[in-house]
Formats: sequence, C-alpha cells, structure tokens
Amino acid sequence: MQQQAAPAFAIFDDCRPTVTITVIIRWLLLFAWLAMTNYRQAHDADWVAFNLMGAGMGVANAYPSRRIVTNRPIGWHHALALSLMELAVITTGLYILNGFQNRFYVFYYPALLGFSLMFPRRASFVMLAAIITLYVVMALTISPTLSEDAYQEKVLFVRVITMVGIVATGTLLVGWERARRREAVAAERSRSEENLELQRKTQEAELAALEERSRIAREIHDGVAQSIYMLSLQLETFADLTDKEQPETGERLRQLVALSKQSLLEVRHYVFDLKPFLSGGKGAASMVESQVKEFGSVAGVAAEVEVRGNERELSMAASTCLYRVTQEALANVFKHAEASEVKVILEFFADDVSLEVRDDGEGFDSETATPGNGLRNMRQRAEEPGGSFSLESTPGQGSCVKIRVPS
Repeated sequence: MQQQAAPAFAIFDDCRPTVTITVIIRWLLLFAWLAMTNYRQAHDADWVAFNLMGAGMGVANAYPSRRIVTNRPIGWHHALALSLMELAVITTGLYILNGFQNRFYVFYYPALLGFSLMFPRRASFVMLAAIITLYVVMALTISPTLSEDAYQEKVLFVRVITMVGIVATGTLLVGWERARRREAVAAERSRSEENLELQRKTQEAELAALEERSRIAREIHDGVAQSIYMLSLQLETFADLTDKEQPETGERLRQLVALSKQSLLEVRHYVFDLKPFLSGGKGAASMVESQVKEFGSVAGVAAEVEVRGNERELSMAASTCLYRVTQEALANVFKHAEASEVKVILEFFADDVSLEVRDDGEGFDSETATPGNGLRNMRQRAEEPGGSFSLESTPGQGSCVKIRVPS
C-alpha cells in the first residue's frame, strides 16, 4: 500500500523543526503571559477568563510537545490543526474579553509563525492579510473610540507591522532552508553520480582484466599445455618401445614422462589461477568434478568424486575455498603420494560444507612431519572464512585432507 503524499505546501516530510520552534515560543509566551496576568491583578471574572484561556492554550500546546519529547512523527496536519485551533481560541478570547486592550493578542505571533514556516510565500501572506483584516475589523468593532485615539491607532499599527514582520521572517527562514536543502540534495546527487561513474569504470577495468586473463589462459591451454601433453604421449610411446631392447633408456624416458606430466599439471594449475573464478552457487560440485577428472587424465591415477547431501548455492568465499583446496590437495598427491587411487568427497550440511581428499599413497607420520607450503596454504584458506582444516596420514596407508567451511 502506498503512503499518502504530503501536500505541496508542506515544507518538511516531518514537520518537527517547524512545530518545535513554534511550540517553544508558545510556552515562553504562555508562561510570561500568565505571570503578567496573575501579578497584582484582582481575582475577578476577567482574571478567571484569562486563566481559563491560558489553560486552554497550554492543553493545546501539550499535545505537540508530547509528540516532540517522545520522538513521535509530527505531520503537516498536526501543525495546521494546532495553528487553526489557536487562531480560533485567540480570536474568541479577544472578542469576549474586549480584547484590543488585553495582552491575549500576542499568541497570534506563534500561530502566524507556524503558518509562514509551513506554507509557501504566497499562501502565507494571503492568510496573513486575512488574519490582519479580521483583527483590525474586530479591534474597530470592540473599541469604537479607536479611530479617534491616536495612541490606539499607533498601537494597532505596531501590532500589524509586527505580524507582517513575523511572517516575513518565517518566510525568509523557509526560503533559506529550501535553498540549503536543494544545495545538499544537488551535492548528494553529484556525489552519487561520481560514485556510480567510479564504480562503472572500476567494473570495466575489472572486466577487461578478467578478459585478458581468460585470453592468456586459453593461449597457455591451447598452446603450451597441449604441446607438453603431446610430448608426454610420445615419450611414453618411445619408452614402451625401448623397454625390452634398451631398459636403461626406457627408464630414463619414463622419468621424462613423469616430469612432463608434472609440468603439464603445474601448467594447468596456472591456467586455473588465471581463469576468472565464476563458480559460486550450484556449480561447486561440477567444479570439483572437473578438477578431479582432469587430474586423473594427466596423472594417470584412478580418481573419483562422491557428492553427499543436497547440493545448494554456496557463498563465493566457500566456493573459492573448495576450488583452491581441491587444487592444492591434488597437486600434493601428484608430487608426493605415489598414489594409484584418489577419492574426493564433497558433503553438504545445513550450515556448512566439507571436502575430503583421500589417496592410497605412501603416506607419512603427520605427527612428526614438517608441513610444507601446500599444507599451510590449505589450512589458511580453510580458516579465513571461519572453517577448519585437518590432516590424517599414516606411513604406507595414504593420507586424507579434510576441510569444513561455512556455506
């Protein structure tokens, strides 16, 4: 449901500044007026009426005061209702109490100030003209001798000029506030446009860098990697042909085959590093499977992947961690394990995901062995997003690397 928009004359979405100013002025005037009314004045009917009028003004002013103190919203309708009610009370009081000579007229000032702060310039002066006309007519009606008394005419003139001055001052304040807000909005819009332009340029630069990295990765994969792969196949063929007639040469050729395969694996790892990582979400399992499949084809090792649980979208941090740890763990298997089988288990839990890389290689004593850079990197990658890392290995029984990270 759409909220009803404030009318065009409302200066503030929340009229708190306007009402706060006029409420403070009303309280100051009310206390001063009550003090003057009760100072050495007989407790007659006029005194009772004056105090009743003051009490009514206090009650009217208490409602917006309470909303201000309790930090509740104050809309334009609150300000308008308060000013109209005050004008009605003041006009009635002046008329009943033969008011041209009394001090009750001063409450016109905060009411007029409220109008000038809330309404645009033309509406404020139109309402001011109507109120001044009403006041002058009422003053002449209440005091027939006003037109014959120069002093009273001067008093009336001063009061009218004061009313005009108050509305003019309020209108100037509103104009200044509007100009200040327009400048603030323009400055904020300019900053937003600059930020958007900076973000656009940054995104364009990042996209260009990603495209360049992808191009380099394709060149390496299609050029260097394929050449090394073909070289390893030919070396392996020559090794098979020379095993019977020249065993020593065949052994050296097989060493070159192993070296070429290791070089091929390292080159493909560099290709993976260069490729932009876009595998967040449900591609996590297929990402791991593609890595394991490529590892098996290059290393000549039986490699399989098992996915457990319900696969779902993962955070970019979790997906990146799985990608890099799988890459590092398989590289370690190829370099050090002398394994014939590798099994990777990817398991999805309610709030996290785990990855295990098991091999049947030589293994080592994990209690006494000094961890190399590969193990340290895997531990760091797992712990950065708040996950855990563990390593189990026994000489002659293979190794198992396991991480568990928030999903």
